[in-house]
Amino acid sequence: MGSWEFAAAGPIAMDIELPAGSINVAARPVAAVTVSLRASGKGGEKLLAETEVSFENETLRVHVPTRSMIRGHASLDLDVEVPEGSSARFSAASADVTLEGQFGPLRGKTASGDIKADQARDADLSTASGDVKLEEAAEDVRVNSASGDVRIGKAGGDVITKTASGDVWVGQAGQSVTAKTASGDVRVDSIAAGLADAATVSGDVTIAVVPGTGVYLDISTLSGDVSSDLESTASAGAEGDAALTVSCRTVSGDIRLLRASTR
Repeated sequence: MGSWEFAAAGPIAMDIELPAGSINVAARPVAAVTVSLRASGKGGEKLLAETEVSFENETLRVHVPTRSMIRGHASLDLDVEVPEGSSARFSAASADVTLEGQFGPLRGKTASGDIKADQARDADLSTASGDVKLEEAAEDVRVNSASGDVRIGKAGGDVITKTASGDVWVGQAGQSVTAKTASGDVRVDSIAAGLADAATVSGDVTIAVVPGTGVYLDISTLSGDVSSDLESTASAGAEGDAALTVSCRTVSGDIRLLRASTR
C-alpha cells in the first residue's frame, strides 16, 4: 500500500490513468490532497512500485503503467481526497470510477467500468459497456456509451447523450436535451425550453413538459403508438414562436408526451 499527502490552497486539477481496479475521489472542504493506492492480484505490488504519483502546479498526476512486464492479473484501488471544486480528467479500462462531492469540470472515459458522480460544473464522459450516473451539473453534459445506461439527475445546460443499447434518463433539464439510442428507452422528466430531441429504433420515448410551456411538436414513428397528456394550447403555434421544440423519432417504439410534475 502507498500513501501520499500534499498541501493545497484551493481546488486542484487531477490527471488519472489506471487500467484496472477502482478510482474513488472525494471532494471535501479540506486544504490538502491525500492519495492512497492498494494493490491486489499477482504482481500488484510491482505495479504499485511502477506507478507515478506527483503533485506539481496544483495538478495531481496518478499514472499507472498500461504496459508492464508483470505477468498475470494485477490491479490497483485508488482513493483520493481533494478540495471541493477540483477538476478531474481520468482514463480507465476495467475500473469503476466514483466521484463524491462537488467538482469542477469532469472529463473521463472507461472501457468496462461504471462512472458515478455527485456534482460537477460540466461533464464530458464516455464508456463502452459501463453505466454513467451524474446527479447534477451546473452547465453542459455530454455522455457517450455503447451498451451502458445513462442517468442525469439535473443539468443546468445542454445535455447530449448517445448510446447503442442503453437507456437514457434525464430528471430535470435546464436547456436542450439530445438523446440518441438504438434499442434503449429515452425519458426526460422535466423540460421547459430549447430542444428535446430524442431518437431510438426500438425503444420508447417519454418527454415530460413543464406546465404552461409553449411547445412545437415534431413527432414521427413507423409502428409505435403516440399519446399526449399536454393541453391543446401547449402545443399550439409555429416552431419559432414556441419556447420548446419536441422532436421525437422511433421505428417501433412508443412516444409519450406528459405534463411534468410541479413538486
